[in-house]
Amino acid sequence: MLQEFVGLMSPKMKSLKHLYYLINKLGPVRINTLVEQTGYKHSTCSRLVEELVQAGLIYDSGLGESKGGRKPALYVIKPDSFYLIGAEISSLFTTVLLLDLQLNIIAEHKLKMNETSTPEYTLNFISERIDRMLAEHSVPRERLLGIGVGAIGPIDRNAGTLLSHEHMLAGWERVHIVDFLQRRFQTTVLLDNGINLAALGEYRSKYWKQADSLVYTSSGVAIRCGIILQGQVLGSKLDMDDSLGHITVDVHGRRCSCGAYGCLEAYSSFPSVREEIVRRIKRGKASVLQQMVGQADEVQFHHILDALEQNDPLCYDVVRDAAYYYGIGLSNLIHLLRPEMVIVGGGLGANLTFYEITAETVRSRLQHYRSSEVQIVRASTGYNVVAVGAGCMVLDYFIEEKQTA
Repeated sequence: MLQEFVGLMSPKMKSLKHLYYLINKLGPVRINTLVEQTGYKHSTCSRLVEELVQAGLIYDSGLGESKGGRKPALYVIKPDSFYLIGAEISSLFTTVLLLDLQLNIIAEHKLKMNETSTPEYTLNFISERIDRMLAEHSVPRERLLGIGVGAIGPIDRNAGTLLSHEHMLAGWERVHIVDFLQRRFQTTVLLDNGINLAALGEYRSKYWKQADSLVYTSSGVAIRCGIILQGQVLGSKLDMDDSLGHITVDVHGRRCSCGAYGCLEAYSSFPSVREEIVRRIKRGKASVLQQMVGQADEVQFHHILDALEQNDPLCYDVVRDAAYYYGIGLSNLIHLLRPEMVIVGGGLGANLTFYEITAETVRSRLQHYRSSEVQIVRASTGYNVVAVGAGCMVLDYFIEEKQTA
């Protein structure tokens, strides 16, 4: 029945879809709550819920507490009624996950990307691992709801391909990812920007029952953000996932790779942090990094993280400054979007020092709005958030009720 929740639908099918969506979000949930949420008559709501039960999409969780009589039914979705594939293609790893409908990871495979990881090799790896996971977990093809793929944007969603950009993997421009997987598996295949899916994965895994708006930010090789508004990913035909990195934080500041001056990316991305650390070492500043590498130019991100673990003063000072500017950038974003929650992620965001200084900077700059209770939280420690979001994108394609203007 889930496959029927798209396209033109009868009024009854729309009602079934609406109920399934609510049960997925609110479950375990009672009939009375569903009646309140939908406005349906109790008898109508009960009849439709029973139809979802008979279709094998939901069931009574048995969690209702009795007050002396019969236990009330508390409905939840049946997570193994269908399965999802979520995949991420990045410069470091390609990840393939088998997920149930509650976004629990059933199986996982990763490919370390190198010069042999051509588009053809990588797509074949994804396909072969999907076949293997379905076979190992006895999932028939007809119970695969679809495949979601996340990659560094920008994305041509109509063509199902990646577009050229400075951080793009070699050889991936205009590779027809969606067509390849659709031909192989004869199922729904969706492609989106990885940062959008990271936001969706974090939101749906942890926060969607407590917040309607969220911004996921990532500071790594570049600075990106994905936005959830009214429970849905904010997207457009023009991908500007790196736009946060080009918010001005110092009008007379450093020159950015984009040609402007004072962009956040010139202060708070990994390349800018590394460049500043190398510059200070060359000017004679002492650092434990000098014991890790032969020359300053050999310093890499993992060296900097190791030095921070050793409380290296030079690295701490540079990362503290980077976090301060990152907090300024996030403050500007919060003033514009007014989200309920901001997630700090990425390679730098995962560092506790960077996160704490960022959060403190944001709080100090929002003091004028003391009634604002924006939560600043760290991203999940797991590295599968984009692939989880990709699987969630497929589920949402079937059950999400899109907002209309």
